[in-house]
Amino acid sequence: MSRIALTGTTGFIGRSLVRGLLARGHEVRALVRQNRPDGLVEDDRLTLVTGDLHSPPALQQLVADSDAVIHLAGAIRGRSREDFQRINTDGTRALAQAVAHTAADAHFVHVSSLAASKPELSWYAGSKREGEDLLPGIVRHWSVLRPPAVYGPEDPALAPVWRALARGWLPVIGSPHNRFSLVYVDDVVEALCRLAAMPRSSQRIATIHDGRSNGYDWRALAELAAAERGGKVRTITVPPTLLRAIAAVNLRLSRFYHQPPVLVPGKARELAHHDWVCNNDALGEILGWTPGIEVPQVLQTLPGWGPH
Repeated sequence: MSRIALTGTTGFIGRSLVRGLLARGHEVRALVRQNRPDGLVEDDRLTLVTGDLHSPPALQQLVADSDAVIHLAGAIRGRSREDFQRINTDGTRALAQAVAHTAADAHFVHVSSLAASKPELSWYAGSKREGEDLLPGIVRHWSVLRPPAVYGPEDPALAPVWRALARGWLPVIGSPHNRFSLVYVDDVVEALCRLAAMPRSSQRIATIHDGRSNGYDWRALAELAAAERGGKVRTITVPPTLLRAIAAVNLRLSRFYHQPPVLVPGKARELAHHDWVCNNDALGEILGWTPGIEVPQVLQTLPGWGPH
């Protein structure tokens, strides 16, 4: 049994990871903004620490005596570069410094994003890359995991896509030949549990996907859904120029209404990018394990699907 510190506890992956760590017998200390967030399991081995990434006393309490620290927290929306950097860069630095000062032998497992491989595309991607780059200068033992789009039954981000597919429609951003990897949440949880259990890190960056080596394109996704539902799936092309225009308007409106949007110009560039395929090579070398849950195996569990 290990003591694992966790940020990003109440997010889609975080809730699943808490359950996975507890199921494996670990003690979990989780950073939360409020005393008892909705959606978290109740367990004697789960300790909540109230605070955020800009609360040094809370971070020190969080990581003290930890064997591993899994950093999931991150900003996915913002109105400026600084909004993303405050969490994804400065917050990561603050947590890494707390580990260096309080739990120097802990393994720092940083959940970044495949977007960090293209930092020029967006404020988000750039801030995630900056968060990765600062780790070697602060902590002794670290690993970085870069997932592509992570999906599952509780994920709100991709829920509209799965619902549209279940109804026989698929919005296609850019070319139908654009390729992308996907990974199911249970495989991400398994990878993180295995990384956290390592006594020392290899100081490496690893990507993770579901085992489909060349990823998916929009047509392949439509074909998989059509086979599952027993009927045709029609595609609706969303031109990148239209997406960028909508993103620009969103950004302007968000500054007026003071609400950070998800779709900003950088996110539009990410969505229209032609190649988000990754590999499991480094992950397999580090863990001796690779994921294997592909879309057809779990499609019926996703939002909008189920028994017909």
